This record gives sequence, C-alpha cells and structure tokens, in this order.
Amino acid sequence: MDSTRIKIGQVLYGQKEDSEDVAIVKVESVGVGGINYNDTDNSFQYSFDELFGIPISAGVLRSSDFTLSGGLYVNDSISFIKIKQINGQWFWYADKDKCILVKYLHELQGLYGELTGNTLAVDEEKLLIELDSLMVLSAPEGFAASYITPNSATITWDEDADAEGYSYKIGDGNWVPAEYAVIELTGLTHSTTYTLRFKSLGDDESFVDSPESEEFTFTTAALIVLDSPADLTATGVGENEVTVTWSAVANAAGYEVAVGGTTDTVTAETLTYQFTTLEVNTGYTFSVKAVGDGVTYDDSVVAELTETTLKGKLGTPVVTSQALGATSVKFSWGAITNAASYSYSTDDGVTWESTELLEITLTELTPSTSYTMLVKAIAAVESDYRDSDSGSGTVSTNAA
Repeated sequence: MDSTRIKIGQVLYGQKEDSEDVAIVKVESVGVGGINYNDTDNSFQYSFDELFGIPISAGVLRSSDFTLSGGLYVNDSISFIKIKQINGQWFWYADKDKCILVKYLHELQGLYGELTGNTLAVDEEKLLIELDSLMVLSAPEGFAASYITPNSATITWDEDADAEGYSYKIGDGNWVPAEYAVIELTGLTHSTTYTLRFKSLGDDESFVDSPESEEFTFTTAALIVLDSPADLTATGVGENEVTVTWSAVANAAGYEVAVGGTTDTVTAETLTYQFTTLEVNTGYTFSVKAVGDGVTYDDSVVAELTETTLKGKLGTPVVTSQALGATSVKFSWGAITNAASYSYSTDDGVTWESTELLEITLTELTPSTSYTMLVKAIAAVESDYRDSDSGSGTVSTNAA
C-alpha cells in the first residue's frame, strides 16, 4: 500500500476509465514531518495532465476555463474535493456535510473511488518527485492604501504565514525588500498615481518566492494650500516708499511680495517689506502670498492691500530775522513754489497763525530778549502737495 503523505497545495487529476468526466482533488492543508501547516491557497497549484503526466499551474487552469471561486478552481464539469485538518486529524470531504478521515494517498484514492466512481490515476514516480519539490507561495493580495499625504502613503496587504518576507517595486523600479506586510512610502510626488507589484518571499527550504501580484495603484494627495497672510498693514507711508507688514503663516517656506509687475521673495522669518522707488501721490495695490515647499504645501491665495503714497512736500521756508529796535523785530522768507499760504508760530509750535505775507513784524517786545519764529508753507487742499516742514529764525531785541 502506498504510504506517500499528501502535500499542501497538491492538486491531483482523476478520470474515470473510458469516461470524459474528470475531477480535481486539491490539498488545502497537510501534515509534513510532524509539522502541520495552516490552511492556505496558493497562486500556483499542481496537477497531473492526463496526456503528459506533468505539473500544470493555476494559469493553465484559468486558460482552460477554470475560475477561482472561494479558494477553489472550478468549472461546469469539474468538482473539487479538499483535504482539511480538524482537531488535529486530516479529513477528506466532498462537501461541508460529509467528512471522512484520510491520511495517506492510497486512502485518498480509495475513498475518491468510493464517492465518485472515478479512478484517481496518478503517475507515482512523478508524484513522489512533485511531493519533494518546494511549494510556490501565493502572490500577495488584499492591498489597501492609507494615511495618504502629498508625499507619503502606507500600503498594507494580507499577511502570508509561510512567507519569510516580501518585496515590492514601484513602476519599473528595482525590487525593494519588506519585512512585514506593510510599507511606508515617502518622498513621493503630490497628485501622482503610483503602480506597485508585490511578491511573497520563500525560505528556499519549503517554499519559493511567489509570482508577482496583480498591479495595485493609488494616488497621492494634492498639495495642502497654505493660509493667506493675515493682518496685512501699510506702515511708514512716504512719498516714494511704503512698508507692508503681515502675520506669520504656519508651514510657509517664505513669502512673495509684489506691486505692479515687480515681485520679490523673502524668508519665512521676514514679516515686513519696504517697497521703494514709487511715484509720489499714487495709489498702489500691494500683495503678499505665503510660498509652499512644493512637496507638501502649495502657495496661498494672495492677500492684497491698497495704499496711496504721500503728496510731494512743499519746500521749507528759509527764515531771516532782523532787530528793528528795543521792542520790535522782523521775520521774513522767500516765496515757496506752489504754496497757497503760510503759517507761523512764536511759541515753539503750540499755536499757529495763518498769513499770505512773506514777512511778519513783532512789536511791544522786551528789550534784550531773544525771539524765534517757525514758518511753514501751506498747500492748497485740492493740490498735489502737502504742507512743508517748518523753517525757523531767531533774533534778539536791542538794549533799551
């Protein structure tokens, strides 16, 4: 009697004499050398072709109108009988309701004949060779992508207890080892679809590497748009310059500032910028946007601010002074272009008097006393100018 032990993943081909009816027996689990392997399905199973008596693969079964259903290859004319471990013993069954103890090949052949009327005809020499060969691991499956960012992702798949490890490749790249059924991919490009294939790695003692898996694809997330700069404010407004300040934006790599067609960039630490060489009394729209790193973050929407440079300042009056006696003095100045009038102060700018004259005489003063006058050129309200700085003159009255 044949005492050959049946091997995990083995598929045996049976055919009744003088009949075209056939059946396939697939070994789902088996005990080898006292070690019981867990249940498994393998991408490449073995059977013996009725004409040539050689192993064929799952690919051949699929090309022969077999389909994978519930872990079994089936078609309309072929049924499956499985070997399965229950409570430490091996059982062979034709359906879920009928289990019969079986341990060796000769028992399987006999029971197979009893239940089906078919003969499980096997080339014993080739079977022994096949039982001594290494099993091909199943290709990984059950892929899922999670924690997807613009430049990273976590990929997981179903673990194979018989695999020593795994390997994967992205596109046409090199194979990369993976110890567990999970990988963390980094350094990816945003908004990009990646295609991966995987293999289960055997120990080369009982199992060999699986074929490549089906393709798995996923797409990285788009860049995260930065917040726009807030609190945009114009400070230090002058005739030809405007200074703009703003609040920091988290994760900004820098800032781009612009006015008209002129742009510039500053570092992430810089939250102020002075625009220069502007026209006098001219309205400008200043813009600032946060700049992303292009890896995880994208540029923000532009924040804008409108401000007008100052009008041109009138020329400062040059004041001359003259003592007219012990109780009077005179202050005078030249006419200032585009001035509408003048203001003067004799109390250091506390109060101001308006005049259209170019000289002022002070009387009823104290002898031997110093007097100072401040004078400003005043611009017309609707003009393109603003008031001047004040000029000053100082003189003392004569002694009595």
